Amino acid sequence: MNLFGFNTNRLFRTGDFLMEKHDGNKRSLFHKEVGEIVYTKVKRSRSIRIALRPGKPVSVTLPYYASYAEADNLVCEKMEWIKEELQKIREYEQRRQHFSEEDIERFRRQANQLLPKRVATLAARHGFSYNKISIKNIHSRWGSCSVQNNLNFSIYLMHLPDDLVDYVILHELCHTVHKNHGPNFWALMDAVTGGKARQLAMLMRKYSARMF
Repeated sequence: MNLFGFNTNRLFRTGDFLMEKHDGNKRSLFHKEVGEIVYTKVKRSRSIRIALRPGKPVSVTLPYYASYAEADNLVCEKMEWIKEELQKIREYEQRRQHFSEEDIERFRRQANQLLPKRVATLAARHGFSYNKISIKNIHSRWGSCSVQNNLNFSIYLMHLPDDLVDYVILHELCHTVHKNHGPNFWALMDAVTGGKARQLAMLMRKYSARMF
């Protein structure tokens, strides 16, 4: 029997765990292969869920009424999937472009200086209107457009060639008209990029593979 009395726990019977600790509504296990697994009991949770994120421990959330043994059983059942997904994340992290703090600060200054002016210029040229612009240290995407036509851009646009910066800006401006990536959206993208929308999108994928 282990310290917390989970003598019937499938995970501990595998012998792959090094230690366990509790802290309030959190419980952590340390697995020989996957590292830390953090369990958190959440009041509004209705089911047990496993989440994997780059640079973070494996996260398991469960309802207050669920037992840790139930969550352990799910982790045990999903262990091969967890290992496979963690390997994909490691490979993804190796491909990503890494920047120093100095690079990030430089991108931030350049983005705040250049992007609002360029968005205004392209919007006026092609007849788009938008609400607000936000420029952030976003790692997951180059830009986005909200339902309210607020535009968000990543500071890492400053790492792109000028024509691809314009492509991202025009992409989000087109979303002020079409909120999806259907045929009408791409027809509009072609109209504002001189018929080069698909070509530019393919170029973007090469940068995205290294960044995101």
